[in-house]
Amino acid sequence: MGKRSMFDRILREMQEIRFRLDDIENSISSWNPPPLEISESELFSLPDHLRKAYLTVVSKGECTATEVSDLTGRCRAIESNYLNQLVRAGWLAKRRNSKAVLFRLVSGKPMKEKTLVDMEECKRKSVKSDKESLMGQNSPADGSALRTVNLKCLSSDYDGTISPLDVPRSESHVPLETGVMLRQISRFWPISIFTMKDLGFVIPRTPFAHAWSAMGGLETQIGKRVLKRECLESILPNISHAIDYARSHITVAGVEIEEKQDSEGRTIAFCVDWRRTKDPEAAKCQAEDVANYCEALKLRLLRYENSPFYDVYPVAPDKGRALRETLEELSVKSGVLYLGDSEMDNPAFRASSISVGVLHGETPLRLLDCDYLVKFEDVPRFLKALLVNDLTFRSDFPMIRTNPNRER
Repeated sequence: MGKRSMFDRILREMQEIRFRLDDIENSISSWNPPPLEISESELFSLPDHLRKAYLTVVSKGECTATEVSDLTGRCRAIESNYLNQLVRAGWLAKRRNSKAVLFRLVSGKPMKEKTLVDMEECKRKSVKSDKESLMGQNSPADGSALRTVNLKCLSSDYDGTISPLDVPRSESHVPLETGVMLRQISRFWPISIFTMKDLGFVIPRTPFAHAWSAMGGLETQIGKRVLKRECLESILPNISHAIDYARSHITVAGVEIEEKQDSEGRTIAFCVDWRRTKDPEAAKCQAEDVANYCEALKLRLLRYENSPFYDVYPVAPDKGRALRETLEELSVKSGVLYLGDSEMDNPAFRASSISVGVLHGETPLRLLDCDYLVKFEDVPRFLKALLVNDLTFRSDFPMIRTNPNRER
C-alpha cells in the first residue's frame, strides 16, 4: 500500500509538471528584441496540429523538437516536421546550439510610428472586428429571443467537457487551446471544476482553477481548504469489500478498476471500466456480477446510458449540491456558467444561471437538462467568445444552439 501511495504521488507530480503551462506573457516578456505580436484571429487561422506545436513553443520560450514532443505526446519526427513548417511560414525562427536545434518565436518587426490615438483606434477596430466575427447576427439562429448574462464564475465538468473522454487515465489532459483560454479567463473569474474523479487526478491537470469538487461532491478543495461530505465513515468498509470482490472476480484482460481516493489516501469510490477489453461480452458479464454484489452491500451504483463502465459510491453524488456549496464559499451569488456533458451534470445545470452541454460521440443528448449546446471541438472558440465579449454570455454566439430537449 505504501509503494502504491508513493507511486501515485510521484505520478501526480510528473503529471503536474507535464500539463502545467507557463504563463505566456511572463515567459516571453524579457526577450530582446520582443517577439512578434500575433492576434488571436491569426492564431486560430493555423491548422490545429500546427497551432498546438506553436503554442507549445510559446509556453516554453525556446525549445527543441524533443521538448515539444514531450509536452504534446506526439513523436519527435512529427513535431520536427511541424516546427519546420512554422519556420518556413514565418511563425517561428530556429538556431543551432551545439548539436541541438532550438525553435523560438520570430523577433518583432519594425513598426511605423503611431500616435497614441491611432493605436487606440486600431485596438478598438480590432476588438470590434473580433466581436462581429464571433457574434454573427443580432439574434439567435433559431429565432428565439436574445439572452445576455454578465458572468461572474465559470464552472465545468472535466471528462468529455474540457478534456477528451475516450483516452487512458494517464493521458487525460486539457487540450492546449482550451487551456490557454481557461488560463486567460481565470484572471477575471473564479473557475471551479466538478468531476467524478478524485482530487489527486484533477488538480494537477487544471492548475488554472480556483476550486475543485471531486467524486461528485464527496470532497471539495477551495484554495488550500478541503471540505468533506459527512456520514461516509460507516459505509467505507463496504467499499473495501466491494473492491476486493471486484479484483478477485474480474479476470478478463483489459478491464480497469479505478480507485477514487480522498486527500487522506482512503479509497471511497471506484469505477469498473471495460471499454478497452478485447472480450467485451465476457467483461460485461463479470462486471454485472460485481454490480449485483455492490447493490447487495447497499452501495450506490451509477450507470451511464449505453456506456461500458459504471461508478460505485458510498452515497449518492450530487454535483448540484456541490456547486451551490462551492459558490457559497466563493461568495458568488449570480452569473454562473456551467459546462457539462452527461446526465450527472443535470443537478449542476439546474443550479447555474446559464448551462451549456458539450456534445461528443458519447453525449446522451436527450438526457441533458441544459439551456444550450456546443460541440467539444468548439469549446475553445466558445471560451474565446466570452473573453472577446467582455465576459458576457450571449445566446447568439454562432457556435452554440438552444437545447431542443430541455426539460420543462
